[in-house]
Amino acid sequence: MRFLEGVSARLTTVLAAVAGVTLVGMMLLTVANMVLRQVAVPFGATAEVVGWLSALTTALALGYSQVKKAHIAIEMVTDRLPPRARAALVGVMRLVSLALFVLMTWQLAGYATNIRRLGTLSETLRISYYPLVYLVALGVAAFCLRLLVETLSGFRGRRPA
Repeated sequence: MRFLEGVSARLTTVLAAVAGVTLVGMMLLTVANMVLRQVAVPFGATAEVVGWLSALTTALALGYSQVKKAHIAIEMVTDRLPPRARAALVGVMRLVSLALFVLMTWQLAGYATNIRRLGTLSETLRISYYPLVYLVALGVAAFCLRLLVETLSGFRGRRPA
């Protein structure tokens, strides 16, 4: 269990750092494009690249957000439940979430494989973008690993590290 927690912690930290870089890249590209609009011809594919970077930023930060409990949690109902019922409900919801995000990871990886096989290119830049879809799948997979760690820890009656 500690091994999974360690892998999850390291992976989510690294992916969060990459997400930070993509966020800064998005900002720099947007600012550079605004400046270029005033002095020269702007970069034509800004919307496409910013879209890719925003998908990467979101997906790669999912696991770290889960570690920091930065996601929205509505506890109006669960706060009124007895502790055992609350724990059972949280466990079931983690399992359902884990199943959903495992399915999402599988579908994203399959989609990336399909567009690689077909040789699909992006609309504006006409480059192959399947590696970005694989990176999004990696970010969601890291989130799945974190959910698995939390689910197993919850069943063992302790909080994950």
